[in-house]
Amino acid sequence: MLFILVPVGANAVEDHHHYYTILNVGHFLLAFLGLCGIAAVPAITKHVVDEPSEFVSFSKMIATIGFALMSINNFRQSGLDHDLAHDAVTHGDDVLDAVIIGWAGLVELSPDGWIDFGGVGLWILSISYVALRNKTQTSKMNYLGFVSGTCLVITVIGNALSFQPLVVLGVGIGGLTVIPLWFILQGVKLQKVNKQSNVIDVTA
Repeated sequence: MLFILVPVGANAVEDHHHYYTILNVGHFLLAFLGLCGIAAVPAITKHVVDEPSEFVSFSKMIATIGFALMSINNFRQSGLDHDLAHDAVTHGDDVLDAVIIGWAGLVELSPDGWIDFGGVGLWILSISYVALRNKTQTSKMNYLGFVSGTCLVITVIGNALSFQPLVVLGVGIGGLTVIPLWFILQGVKLQKVNKQSNVIDVTA
């Protein structure tokens, strides 16, 4: 949401120079969300899928790597973006042009979001499919998972094709509403399961 509040300028370098504070807050937020995601992936997978297949295990691993990349990348960007953008804008001319050309390669560890967005989307889709087939959670939760995973995947496709409407659709529907809701509901379910387990342990 914070990134959407930033007006789109001539290029990403000047945006990061002029809107450093709000973008840096966004990077720190995403970095900590990445850490939370690393913890969430195995817990949710274990709760939703009783006996994960090789593909589910693979998607779980990719999602964990994706969240780790998200965290590392945003912690890195919180320090790198401002310094790099500031120096480029200060020097101007050839230096600025060179940094603009190489910006994505210099600051992005997962260009177009193939691993951090696509990997997490693949994982959500895979466990939602297995849960729907095995009826380990409600159909509404599964369909919410399908929408969430699809939003992440189409965001990657939009980035790769430089087709902004897909990115807006994926981030707008997914990133701001559906995906957070899916994770929150999964967290609520896990809390209920943990409380029930604690009650059983106490009464046993």
